[in-house]
Amino acid sequence: MNVNSGQSHEAQFGPPSPLINVSQFVRSAVQLENGSADQASCRLFSQSSNGLNAKAREHWQKIDQTRHEAIEAECSVSDVQAALNEIITTPRLYSHVTKTQQASVQSIYETAESSNRRKRKRVTITEPAEEHPSVTTLRTKLDAVQLKSWPLTLNSALFIRTPRNADHNTLTEIKQFNLSSDAHSPKQALLFVTIHSPLSWGHKLLSRSSQHVVLSSQTIGDFFDVIPCHSNEIPAEVRNDDATTVWMSSNTTSGGTGAVVSIEGTVYGDGQNEKDYSDQLLELIQSLAEKKRPTLTKGTPMHDTRFDSLSLRLHTPYWLMHAGNCEHFFVVDHVRLLHSSDPPVTAYPLTTQITPLLLDNCRICNKVPAVYSILGDMRLGESPFVVCSPCWRWMGMPKGDAANEVTVVPLPKHEFGWNV
Repeated sequence: MNVNSGQSHEAQFGPPSPLINVSQFVRSAVQLENGSADQASCRLFSQSSNGLNAKAREHWQKIDQTRHEAIEAECSVSDVQAALNEIITTPRLYSHVTKTQQASVQSIYETAESSNRRKRKRVTITEPAEEHPSVTTLRTKLDAVQLKSWPLTLNSALFIRTPRNADHNTLTEIKQFNLSSDAHSPKQALLFVTIHSPLSWGHKLLSRSSQHVVLSSQTIGDFFDVIPCHSNEIPAEVRNDDATTVWMSSNTTSGGTGAVVSIEGTVYGDGQNEKDYSDQLLELIQSLAEKKRPTLTKGTPMHDTRFDSLSLRLHTPYWLMHAGNCEHFFVVDHVRLLHSSDPPVTAYPLTTQITPLLLDNCRICNKVPAVYSILGDMRLGESPFVVCSPCWRWMGMPKGDAANEVTVVPLPKHEFGWNV
């Protein structure tokens, strides 16, 4: 049940890793971190084959301390790291390398592009005579690089694509939720998880919607509660005593609040009702033909299931559904031990990226995002019709009996989960 049979998501993920028991991973990582020199040497050569691994450890232990330090100094990348940090943290230098890269990519595209499509806006580069001395020094160093693969060639156009919406981030800083369930245990793993959602114009295609970091001591429910989703912003419809309809703000969600997650053949419901989404899903599966029936078992409620009680695969899409029929897929990109330089355990889960929303513009002025959806207004020619607040104030409700047929629904404000 990781991937629906009617959807082709396999090409977007993988290859999957072997099954990783999260709690066992934490224990092994802590042992290596606090282990002996022999265990440290095992870590150095852990990527080698078994035979080579033993020989490498034996050879490494025979080398004296002076030789150890010489090898470490030779393999060190601290000089490269320092140079990169200086460029990234200096706005003038970072701006120069960014514009230079954009100009190189644009030049390659203009040379390789044979169609008559509109050309991209040209990036202007400051003339050398007007450069700051620090930029001139950096440019001279980069020009002196002798690697043949350093400059981009014309063939690079085959491997370069234009930026997508999912490449951008609405957050200006990491968003903290402070939901840590075990703040007194620093020896934990961090799981880096990416949320993928179906595109509105092609449900067989997925696009990254957000990225998060969770502690191994936190639950699936803690992770689910911080995922930003359009379904959490749908206004609630309330009927008054006089049979009129009032639409509550987007802070109040409507519809089903249930959820279910499928991980490695086990489904975890939210446990909010005696019969939650996991029970309903298993009932639905039992109604399928036996040949098409996947093997699923019911797990504990998601808010009682910690990640360190699970076994997961990296780069494998796991299925999530909530709010009736809103589907997502989440992928664990990598797992590592919590480091002292990471945010404190009380800050997790974290949200590190949220893809910008594509909002509909007002269909009257076509200048600003719409905030209302108008239903049943004959003056607009179609229903629903999205408009901005100034345009709707200018039009106003129709007069007479026609006003009874018009419903004004506020569009979601996208406040929950999107703001820092």
